[in-house]
Amino acid sequence: MDHIIVQRKEGKKINDEAEWLKIVDIKSSSKELINGKKEYKTVFHTDGGDFIYCTSNDAIMHLMHKHHGLVVVDRGRMGNLYHAEHIDYEKGKMFFDVKENDYIEIIGDSRKSVVREYFKKLFGKK
Repeated sequence: MDHIIVQRKEGKKINDEAEWLKIVDIKSSSKELINGKKEYKTVFHTDGGDFIYCTSNDAIMHLMHKHHGLVVVDRGRMGNLYHAEHIDYEKGKMFFDVKENDYIEIIGDSRKSVVREYFKKLFGKK
């Protein structure tokens, strides 16, 4: 592992967006109370700013959606288009092994459209 998923610390606030941080860019770390909560967070200090380890599921999914064929199919669920054996847009299913009936559901027409468009972008076909 040479990267971790973090969120940028902006003064006392934490940015909502997740990003990748190269571990070799970390100069030091410290612990700090964030947003007045009772638990301490590790703050990673780099030349490019300060970061905390990302624990926001939504932020992680949004970041992962941009890379490696991962697409959000429902709130809290993702599928990797590079591993999809078949996508049935009518039934809303992304199959990873058709014979074993191994699939995840694509919920809602808007998610189906996102999956279809991302698939076209990655592979240049429907």
